[in-house]
Parts: sequence; structure tokens; C-alpha cells
Amino acid sequence: MSTRLERSLDYATPPAALHAAFTDAAYWPARVAEVGGEGARVAEVTVTGSGADASVRVLVVHVIGEDKLPSVVTAIRPGGLEIHRVEEWGPFDGARCAGRFSADIQGVPAQLSGTAVLEAGPGSDGSAARITATGEATVSIPFVANKVEALVVENLQELMESEREFTLQWITARA
Repeated sequence: MSTRLERSLDYATPPAALHAAFTDAAYWPARVAEVGGEGARVAEVTVTGSGADASVRVLVVHVIGEDKLPSVVTAIRPGGLEIHRVEEWGPFDGARCAGRFSADIQGVPAQLSGTAVLEAGPGSDGSAARITATGEATVSIPFVANKVEALVVENLQELMESEREFTLQWITARA
């Protein structure tokens, strides 16, 4: 069984500016330092191309201590968790940019994956952007899969909101 993720995030900045932030190698360590949580680190950032033709692939490692995990998780797997999260954004064609994301929890049969689209927000004249993400969380642990999947999706949505706030501040600081 899987739990669906569907989330749209609006940004008060043009889509091109958002793409430029995502394809700036300096953005990722700053974002992870601010909202990635204790022990989070950027393991890899690969930017290819430049300007609108740029694309990026980022691997972030999140570490969640056992004391921050719900009992449903620690009952299955004692100790903390290490999550490997990949985010990719392709070139910006002037109207939109396609992305992909995934997360694997090391040592646990659980994963999250999906796609995202960065484009102008509805009703905007190109001065605002929207990212729409769709995906699913899959946990292959009998009896608790639904609870853990819901927890993964809920935590990712909270993280996405924090990342949105950081991104808007980061872009504003560099304008």
C-alpha cells in the first residue's frame, strides 16, 4: 500500500528567480543549514549548464535522532534514522521546469518518490511561482505501514513549507 502526496506551494517570486536559486550551488548548503535539521548535510550538488539551461541534482542526508521519532517507528527499528533525499530540477523553458524527488530511509523498507513542476502561479502575470508536487510514500512493514507512510508525508509537507520560507528569504536577500 502507498500514501499519496499532493502539494502545491506558492512563491511570491518569478519562476525564473526560483529556478535560478535552485541551480545555484550555494543555495543548497544554506538551505540545509537553515531548515535541514540537526545533523543534516549536503552530500552532493551537481549543477550542469547555466542560466535557464541549468539543471541540478542534489543529495541531502537528514539524520533524525531516536528521541525525535514516534514510538511506532522506534518499536520497529530502534535508534535514529538516516534519510537520503534526492531533488532534481531540469532546465527552465521560460514557462516551466520539471523536477523529481525521492527519499530513502536507510535500513528501513520505506521510500518516497514523485515529480514536481515549477511554473507561474495561477492568475499571476509571471511575477509569482507555484511548485506542484505529486508522489507517494511506500512502507513495506506489516501492521504499521499506513501510520509510517502518513508520518513521512506529513513531515515532508512541513519541511517543504519551511524550505519555501527559506527560499523566499534567500532570493530576497540576493535581489
